Amino acid sequence: MSETITPTQPTDLHQQMRQAVKDKALSILKMDDKVKRLSKDIDDGDTNLFFLEMFGKQVMFTSKLITSLQTAFGMSFYEQISKTLGEMVGYEVHNQYKLTGYIHSNFKSYLDTLLEDVRYAPSRQSEYQRIQEIHEEIKAEIGNLDTIPDSTVDVFIKKPDDTEIYIDITTVKPNKKEFRTMKQKILKWYILRLSHGDITPDKIHTYIAIPYNPQSKTDNTYTRWSEYYDREDLLVGNELWQLVSGNQFSLQDMIEVFREIGQESKSDIEKAVRLSD
Repeated sequence: MSETITPTQPTDLHQQMRQAVKDKALSILKMDDKVKRLSKDIDDGDTNLFFLEMFGKQVMFTSKLITSLQTAFGMSFYEQISKTLGEMVGYEVHNQYKLTGYIHSNFKSYLDTLLEDVRYAPSRQSEYQRIQEIHEEIKAEIGNLDTIPDSTVDVFIKKPDDTEIYIDITTVKPNKKEFRTMKQKILKWYILRLSHGDITPDKIHTYIAIPYNPQSKTDNTYTRWSEYYDREDLLVGNELWQLVSGNQFSLQDMIEVFREIGQESKSDIEKAVRLSD
């Protein structure tokens, strides 16, 4: 799914999306409150005296502000933005969606054998095909449709054409163990949803999503620990934002929104630092 990122063409809906993302970011980040509070904290001695003398107040203030913003931001921001964008194009969207279903012992054996094989070569198409075949073999034995420990979905989307999308949003640099765990999780989601028996396999799409490519702002090439997943399992950067927004919002839009927030906050930050020098 690698591609070069191109800007989304402006429309009224596109502008509304940018404003909605900005409003959501500001409500989570609370920039004004943090600028005032952190500046006062430094004045009250809540910082390392020696580092303050070494780097100066502006650097120390900026460091504390970034740490505070990262804590407030969290992964839930991406989930909330996905929900906002999806609903604006008429999708049904839920965060932390509890997916129910049944995993037959045959599926447990299949997953254990597949993912523990040292020769494992990821293939989304063949894996999902095999799951469909096993489903046909055991569908008469499906039991109670319940939740399981891995059945909470970060972002669930249902489109008007009944396509269902299940997304697990993760950090931009997962390790190989995390990739293996996430791969197993999205396969389980596919099995769980199929077990309901009221949807065709082509309408179920499960993904691991990475909010942006840490190696590039201009394309979605991503190969980190690629032996543990099929690239088609991943939504990287622009792929995620285009999917959840119906191609109305891009990674570049996200970048520009945060650049705008930074520019608007710059004078307040500089003022806060000057007043307490």
